[in-house]
Amino acid sequence: MKRNLHLLYLLLLLPLLLSATDAAAQRTRTPYTGSNRVLLTLDGHTSPYEFMSDQLLVRYNKDLQQLECILPVETLVPLQDTIPQNMAYDVLFGARYPQLYITIAAPEQQINAGNLSPETIRRKIAVQLQNTTQDMVVPISFSPESASLYFSTSLELRLSDFQASVPTSYLPLLTGRITITIDRARWVSLTAR
Repeated sequence: MKRNLHLLYLLLLLPLLLSATDAAAQRTRTPYTGSNRVLLTLDGHTSPYEFMSDQLLVRYNKDLQQLECILPVETLVPLQDTIPQNMAYDVLFGARYPQLYITIAAPEQQINAGNLSPETIRRKIAVQLQNTTQDMVVPISFSPESASLYFSTSLELRLSDFQASVPTSYLPLLTGRITITIDRARWVSLTAR
């Protein structure tokens, strides 16, 4: 009887212990910095189709020493009224793959805002599009300000490199080349405050 009572207490306390562990794990995760701007250009046969989002999320992964960028595909809006509203969403298959994920190699000694002067460095970048990852090395402009780090870069991609193709409804319009431009995205070190 006493053993059953101990088991009952344990079962009642288990949810509390699990929620405390989950809360502690959330406190140790580095938060994302939001409201960063990205421009996505779909190369057209006659003209480019440009989309913008100010919802790029950025955080620094200290364990992997890299910047992690997440772009929710549904936040891309066309810059001209003549561009179909859902074109970028359809081309990136947003219904199945709602996020574009980019990582940028950034060793910690170069990320520390107090130690970095504005400079452009060639860095390894991994882009995950439609569940396929492509690695490349591109120039990235880093510039520190107090407890913040700003960075800018431009990436040229081809859908065929991701085993993806242009949806048939857009074949007459698009070439399959995509340019992603990150303009002064910001990561804020909350631990430096």
